Amino acid sequence: MSDGDNTTFSAGEWLRYTRHIQLPEVGAAGQLKLKQSHILVVGAGGLGSPVALYLAAAGVGQLTLVDGDVVDTSNLQRQIIFEHQQVGQSKATAAKERLLRLNPDIRVDAVESFLSADNAAALVAAADLVVDCTDNFSARYLINDYCCALGKPWVFASIQKFFGQCALFTPGNACFRCLFPEAPANVEDCNSAGVIGVLPGLLGVLQANEAIKYLLGLPTPLRNHLLLVDALNLEFRSIQLTRSDDCAACRDPAGAPNLPRQSAPLCAADNSRDSVLTPDAFRDRYRAGNCVLLDVRGPLERQSFHIGGLHIPLDELPQRLTELGGVETVLCYCQSGIRSGKAVALLQQQGVNGISLDGGLLAWLRCSLETLDDSHNR
Repeated sequence: MSDGDNTTFSAGEWLRYTRHIQLPEVGAAGQLKLKQSHILVVGAGGLGSPVALYLAAAGVGQLTLVDGDVVDTSNLQRQIIFEHQQVGQSKATAAKERLLRLNPDIRVDAVESFLSADNAAALVAAADLVVDCTDNFSARYLINDYCCALGKPWVFASIQKFFGQCALFTPGNACFRCLFPEAPANVEDCNSAGVIGVLPGLLGVLQANEAIKYLLGLPTPLRNHLLLVDALNLEFRSIQLTRSDDCAACRDPAGAPNLPRQSAPLCAADNSRDSVLTPDAFRDRYRAGNCVLLDVRGPLERQSFHIGGLHIPLDELPQRLTELGGVETVLCYCQSGIRSGKAVALLQQQGVNGISLDGGLLAWLRCSLETLDDSHNR
């Protein structure tokens, strides 16, 4: 870790950053700006991995990582900062350890909690720039509102399937609430919609690129622009943003932190908890009998892996309800619990008692693997 002198370079730092210093647009003065900068990275997942790695490698002097989650096996397909042996560890702390192995001359602070109204003011105020690497609108509004109130720039990105968005919001220009006055309804996250593993890498590198250039005072094309990325067709499109006269955050930046926000991420399905069971309870209900296990995923998913039961894809379920006649309860499962939740809602409209596997096969497999690990450790 750096000895705290941010006005000069050690011999090792000078060698490490040689390729930056050789750039006329950066030079020694620019690299010193990076060393003296503090960036708050909110989220240490798919986007946060490449963002944090490249900012650390670039020599940003202080990084604060905020994430209350732990590393999960399903993260490893895209969250490249983590390794298999770190599953179950705090993301913020595990990422900090990796960054300091990459560059011991910087300072990294790990905050093992999610960004909230309780900690946002202090965290945002201490940083020169914020990078949003979250996956929900509630956190983005929180970042936006405190950045508006404190006059801080921030870099936004979101990802889903093969598509992403990215923008740089700076004081005095359009803010996130100008772009999204209200959170869109029925927004699926990566847990339910999936994401190609390289997409967060692509968007995260763009975020890191704009953050570094902003700190260096270089041109930042994403300032007041929204970049739309289509990784499937490799297409990029930029839309200029306009500050809205109706934006409450822009009209009164100091009062922005008091604006209403979602208390939790939006979900594509909102089912009564009475119709949802944890993996263990789901398994127990199936063993109790007088029920049917129903897989509502697509044919290829079914062919690749399943835990048994009937197979009726969700889009075919309305036409095939007669196949479920005469049973007391239908236990539905899918990949993440979204489609099975929709199946339960459809069944209940028809007077059939349906129950969804909470978290889908992802939760089922996590539970099963944990059980196996426990038995091996006895």
